[in-house]
Amino acid sequence: MSLYRVSPARGQIEFLYKVQGVGTRGLAFLAAGDALDALGPVGRGFTLPERPRHVLMLARGVGLATLAPLAEFALAQGAAVTAVLSARSRSLVMSADYLREVGAHVRIVTDEEDNSDVVHVEHLIRECHAQRPFDLLATCGSNRLLILLQQLARELGIPGQTALEQHMGCALGACFACVRPFRKPGDETQLTFRRVCCDGPVFDLQETVSW
Repeated sequence: MSLYRVSPARGQIEFLYKVQGVGTRGLAFLAAGDALDALGPVGRGFTLPERPRHVLMLARGVGLATLAPLAEFALAQGAAVTAVLSARSRSLVMSADYLREVGAHVRIVTDEEDNSDVVHVEHLIRECHAQRPFDLLATCGSNRLLILLQQLARELGIPGQTALEQHMGCALGACFACVRPFRKPGDETQLTFRRVCCDGPVFDLQETVSW
């Protein structure tokens, strides 16, 4: 389940979810006009730098949906957005049409086309950065892409953020069911523990520990 599109002008929020359990099956039976209780906003989302110029979004699988609202927000601030979308096959790529529609430059890599490996993705990112430098890197949905982006961000001196997926109990920070380890700011050798629901789900790229 992911927050997918946000339109303050229309007063609308869209979610993308997979029908898998009792809760999502119940959502699937809702009809237009039905009422649904919700509490929010909670947690921390992506933060753009002041006067953003070029944002990279790198995601795989369901992570593609998570990053979709960031694209429209960044474009509205005057930034260019490059979205590198990775999936097992073209048929599983989400958000490509929507991202193109709002003005993002979309690059698709897939396992079936044999161009989604880390080496090829790294080359693609470096190529885009050389043409127009990034000032924010954002990722979601893949451990190997997280590690790749951490390495590139350190080398190129670019700040980054990642959205994490985690099972939650209350989603309000009370039950501590979604605790994960993180590196302490400025010290990669020491770990601290944070709740993904209210301390995140978006965290600093370099403080995030791969899983």
